[in-house]
Amino acid sequence: MAGVMLALCAAAFGMCAEAAARMQQAPASRVVMDLPDSYKPARLFTGFVNESAGVSLVVLEMPGEAYEQLANGLTAEALAKKGIMKAAAGKLDRQRPYLFMRGEQASAQGPVAKFLVAFRDHDVTALVTANVQKVSLESGAVQAADIERMLQSAMIAAAAPPARDVFRLGYLGPFKPAGEILGTAKAYTLDGKFEAPGSAAKQALLIVAPSLDLRPVVDGDTQAEALIAGLPGLTGTKVLERKQIKIAGLPAVEITAKAQDKDGGGEVALYQVLILPPAGGYYRIVGQLPAGSDAKLMPELQKIAESFRTVE
Repeated sequence: MAGVMLALCAAAFGMCAEAAARMQQAPASRVVMDLPDSYKPARLFTGFVNESAGVSLVVLEMPGEAYEQLANGLTAEALAKKGIMKAAAGKLDRQRPYLFMRGEQASAQGPVAKFLVAFRDHDVTALVTANVQKVSLESGAVQAADIERMLQSAMIAAAAPPARDVFRLGYLGPFKPAGEILGTAKAYTLDGKFEAPGSAAKQALLIVAPSLDLRPVVDGDTQAEALIAGLPGLTGTKVLERKQIKIAGLPAVEITAKAQDKDGGGEVALYQVLILPPAGGYYRIVGQLPAGSDAKLMPELQKIAESFRTVE
């Protein structure tokens, strides 16, 4: 049935049968793309990976009305605040309204070229981000034109296949599920509602997320501190304690910290556990607690982290 739906979708866009046969759809996503056989659905996020070429395609879906808000964030100035530099607008052969940006971002593995396309189709706004190691582009192993062609092909299917769980929590305490992010990351709050980005000091929030790929983490302590320092909406992050622990028999780095809300909402208590499986990549458990709630909720976050298990 899924193959029939993709074929009908491709036909509506005037695609040939050969292109329709190459269309791929990731779990938990309505976005379909014309991809070579070397691209496979990612296990740790919603999207696709080409392990040999070092390319990931990350898919984010939002309600249709979010397109204008997303468009405001796809400017050189806004992307620079997220660490994406040298951003510039480009063009793709797409008929419906879209935004396409190219940029560059630093990473522990070296500079990464970013290709971002945002588009809206009826009730869905989609953002597809291609991450390509610059060394792959410079060596010719990956062609920018091929990346742009894949992004150009992205469209919205009628339905999404079911999500695939990659972890489970045996204990949630006072927290309730509040939605999914990128298909495999999950958010939890005290009331089960995930507010739009705003003051980080207003809402107790727990997010559990896998890494976007399986590249080995060379230095877990350094990586953990870099990740907690890079949490959006916060400034002046100060690590209070860092220690190495075990979660589900796997090595992990536990950090407690504090920071200030950028919007003037006050101090925020932070808790993070970075779990390091032997196959590479990581799982990340992050809690943000408003001032005054950390004494009660911090022990709960620790219990939740201890209940973490991977799902193969």
